[in-house]
Amino acid sequence: MAAPRKELDSGYYLQHFNELLQFVAAHYQGVLTADSQALLQDFASLSAAAQQLRMLNRKGTVFADTELSYSEIGPPGPVLDELSLAGFIAPLTEPDLADFWLRLSKDTLWQLLQLAKTELANAEQTHTGQADTSSIKKSHTKPQLLGAALKLPVNWLALIARLPLRYVVLQRQDALNYIYFLYFGRIEANLALFTLRDLGIRQTGQFKQQFTPRFTDPAQALLAYQLAKAKPAIIELGKQLKKQPDNAGPVLSQWLAAVAQWPLPDDNALLLKRSERCYQLGKLAEQYQLTDIAIAFYQQSNGFPASERLARLYAQQGQTGDNQERCQQYLQQLLDDPSCDEEWLFADDFYQRKFSESSTGRKRSQLTQLLHDAPLVGIDELYLGKAEQGLMAHYAAQGYTVFHAENNLWLALFGLWFWHELFEHNNSALHNPFERRPRNLASGGFYQQFENEIEHKLTQLAQQAAATTLLSALTAHYGKANSLFYWHSDLAEQLLPLLQYAPLANGESALAPVLRAMAQDFSRHSSGYPDLFLIKDHQLEFIEVKAPGDKIQRHQLARLLALNNAGFNARIEKLQWIVDPNRLYVVLDVETTGGKAGADRVIEIGAVKVQAGEVLGTFSTLLNPGRYIPSFITRLTGINSAMVADAPGFADIAAKLAEFLQGAVFVAHNAKFDYGFIRAEFARCEIPFDMPQLCTVVNMRRYYPGLASYSLGKLCEQFDIKLTNHHRALDDATATVELLKLINARRCTPQLATT
Repeated sequence: MAAPRKELDSGYYLQHFNELLQFVAAHYQGVLTADSQALLQDFASLSAAAQQLRMLNRKGTVFADTELSYSEIGPPGPVLDELSLAGFIAPLTEPDLADFWLRLSKDTLWQLLQLAKTELANAEQTHTGQADTSSIKKSHTKPQLLGAALKLPVNWLALIARLPLRYVVLQRQDALNYIYFLYFGRIEANLALFTLRDLGIRQTGQFKQQFTPRFTDPAQALLAYQLAKAKPAIIELGKQLKKQPDNAGPVLSQWLAAVAQWPLPDDNALLLKRSERCYQLGKLAEQYQLTDIAIAFYQQSNGFPASERLARLYAQQGQTGDNQERCQQYLQQLLDDPSCDEEWLFADDFYQRKFSESSTGRKRSQLTQLLHDAPLVGIDELYLGKAEQGLMAHYAAQGYTVFHAENNLWLALFGLWFWHELFEHNNSALHNPFERRPRNLASGGFYQQFENEIEHKLTQLAQQAAATTLLSALTAHYGKANSLFYWHSDLAEQLLPLLQYAPLANGESALAPVLRAMAQDFSRHSSGYPDLFLIKDHQLEFIEVKAPGDKIQRHQLARLLALNNAGFNARIEKLQWIVDPNRLYVVLDVETTGGKAGADRVIEIGAVKVQAGEVLGTFSTLLNPGRYIPSFITRLTGINSAMVADAPGFADIAAKLAEFLQGAVFVAHNAKFDYGFIRAEFARCEIPFDMPQLCTVVNMRRYYPGLASYSLGKLCEQFDIKLTNHHRALDDATATVELLKLINARRCTPQLATT
């Protein structure tokens, strides 16, 4: 029996807001600005009714008095007067009109337009002529009405004052946003987390009850707030520049001057945020080909990836000796003192290709070369689209224990091994009851704070009791919600062998340098780990799986190199699909009531079973979709509602179709479309459906490149394939069989298939 749903007190919103304010007042007195301190005091002095008006924690800044009418408060007028006197609201002004128009209902907008028409009709005729309002109709959409309104030469503030509604604008938003920032670590006006907690949906208090403040230094707190405000401002700037690209130079120059005034903080977390904002602005400048401004922004940034953009821009600035020398010196600087593995890998590769004497003729990057040199492993095409599962089956058949581990294996080990320091220590960087990840992880502050404890625990990884320690932590904390890793039933089955069989070097476990790097720079060392974890005869192996067409990312290469340097066997394996000449295929086509699998239905299925180029059987039926067939579908396919009136529904033929598809590869021209519809129909019948897929569009492009069109009709013309009744399912499927034969003719020829 389900537990009864919790009910919230009628004043829950005020309780949540007061809880936040009290928390901030208790933890952040030393960093509160004069404005935020005054806001706390003034809000506490308001009457209960004024505090309950539900404005400060709602989206938007403009409100009508009709939006603020609540039975527990009474008429909003007196309360609005009190809030106005206390400086929390003010009348509407010209700068507030943008938000006003967004919040306006269509009915109120129409009322305003009528007032404007009357105003214009009463105005004296001018030499420019009277504004034409005759084309404005109430039947128009709100955007149309708003567009018409904004063109009218009227005093909107005066007209708004004549409406029966009273509009007010929230004040002191910056002081309030600063308070939110201190609590959440971001500008967040949404108190939904409190509501979810009270409803029992969001758990809190799993780790600790005493929380350290996010900031103790006022200057650091204000800089952090400034950088937090800059993020949405830069996003908005990008949107504005798309509309007015000619403004990019002047506006970005102003930003550059502002950025130059941002101090270089001692706190690493703030330095990273500052660097991130400079990098975002540099990318914007590059987008508008403002190279000098982009370089200036990247020079204000610290570390990767700004360093990569800076080196590339230096290289692009011309082939003169000075420019080349500047680029070469900068790359050498990155090689001598890289900020991270990815930066060193980039600098090494770029330097070799640009300046090394031995680089003559070198065309591939280190990343591309690594992928090119990776061994090929043949995997049955039944695993098309499921490369990791295919390689897992390959190694399982050889007696390996295989896990799809990827990042979670290492994140879970890190989280469990340092659980106390991360979540339970009095000084852990959890700053409110809702946080599930320490805030100092990404900045490196975690290692700085707990260096002695971390290094001591890293030595324990090589001890025999390590497995017992890990198992105890896993048992004690299993299921606790956190934002580092996810729990699953075979986590212990993966982690214990990893701990037990990790290589040792000079008495240190190979796990130690990996976890140390995560502790020192979690943001860069928390992703990119190999897909598969293999165990056999107490030996561990890690494999990054790359299917045909996949690329290796630089952070994946960095993790592979780090694991190998630590003593692990970590590598890339590149898959090559094996085409079984006796593979069973079902080539299928569907006709539907529309283009959306989740909403539309199948009205006809045509399928052809093929093996070794021979047709073994066909499956064809009209289907009653349980709805009217649109006229445009009838024009396309020739199928109308009368034709399917007595046809079976999909549920009636589902079992027979499933049997026909059993053991085959699903083939279709634009397989994503047909497969999606068949899967959706099976899902409505609560029948699981999962088949390997082969798309003839994709493969015709791959093996027969350069054609003018890859539509079924055009391909049939190109290769003289009979297609007499296009857009009928069985005819289309039969024609697609011939495309499959063309594809397999090249796929089964190694010298053609690998070109």
